Amino acid sequence: MMMEIKQTIAKNLNRVKKEMGLKNQDLAELMGVTRQTIAKYLKGEQIPDSAKLFLLSRHLNIPMKDLIVSSDDQREPMSSFMFRADNPKENFRLIDQNQVNRIMDDYYELLASFGEASVAYLPPTYKVKLVDHELTEEHKTIIRQAAEQTRKMFGLDHVIPSDIYAVLERHGIHVIALKTIDKKIDGLSAYSEEKGAFIFLNDHDEIPEERKRFSVIHELGHLIFHREEYRSDLSSLTYSSARREINEKVATLFASYFLIPREQLREYAYYFKRYVTLETIMELKRQFFVSAEAFMRALLDEQYISGRTYGHLRKTLREQGYKEQEPAPIEYIPKNRKLTYFVKQAYFEGSITINKVCEILGCDLRTAREMVKGWYKEHGCSENTGAL
Repeated sequence: MMMEIKQTIAKNLNRVKKEMGLKNQDLAELMGVTRQTIAKYLKGEQIPDSAKLFLLSRHLNIPMKDLIVSSDDQREPMSSFMFRADNPKENFRLIDQNQVNRIMDDYYELLASFGEASVAYLPPTYKVKLVDHELTEEHKTIIRQAAEQTRKMFGLDHVIPSDIYAVLERHGIHVIALKTIDKKIDGLSAYSEEKGAFIFLNDHDEIPEERKRFSVIHELGHLIFHREEYRSDLSSLTYSSARREINEKVATLFASYFLIPREQLREYAYYFKRYVTLETIMELKRQFFVSAEAFMRALLDEQYISGRTYGHLRKTLREQGYKEQEPAPIEYIPKNRKLTYFVKQAYFEGSITINKVCEILGCDLRTAREMVKGWYKEHGCSENTGAL
């Protein structure tokens, strides 16, 4: 049996090495071992421990089973999810569909195991009939009404919540945040008639929290307005530049109406009767938990400021060094709370391993171990004994 495992892993490592054009030295560096040890792995003379295999799977964005299960036993599953992306050709060069599918499937299985997946929620859809890829006032009214209805459905009539991720989770939109995605990608969305709607969010440390909040609602806008454009095969996702641009305008406007509800904005109208200063923008954008750019754009759209004033404010911010960074930023908002809760419960019950914790939460083994220690500490018990 041990010999079979050695040979299976050796065969898979050789296959991965060939498919990805790697050298022995590359594998050694990725797994944190010597070239001599790699040679033994490849010949089936030695079995890598699970931590080394996990490290390799993380670096290469491949499932652990691709390294430990015989290729004869592996079946290439059809994606059960339908995806979309702003720039498919570029974005899915930077992210692995297998990883995304695996994490969402794991999340769904966790929910199902705890009886939390009895109903698959998908937000209602809206149609905007476009002519010449332009948004008319009628289109804007439809988008605004959709945002208002969605807010009402989420119980946000007169509320500006800071933790919008928790709001989405409470209402059946599953949000998964990872820090390991290339920061060029803000997020993507997917859905399944059976498993519901998912939003995959980039939680990279260098991305402002305001942008993350906007991105997650931007993706909600795509789920509502562009669901017919989602595909199970990411490689088949293509849009004309004009279509992509108008889709982005629709989703961006939806996010603006949702995060900066115009009824609440009107309550601050007295701020805008005279010259609007950057101090005013900084004060109010924090109350709505949005970026300065998003807030100024909303003021421009509602004609609280002129195009000239908008241009001046924007130019001043950039001159002050705020092209990429956010002025007067809001605090980081923890994410994956629901996902982490169910991962913790599953780990305590012994239904998942520490390596599975890593896979689902997208973290390395060291981080996962520290997290587990924290869980045991919360419960006042020892990781080794399960008791005080």
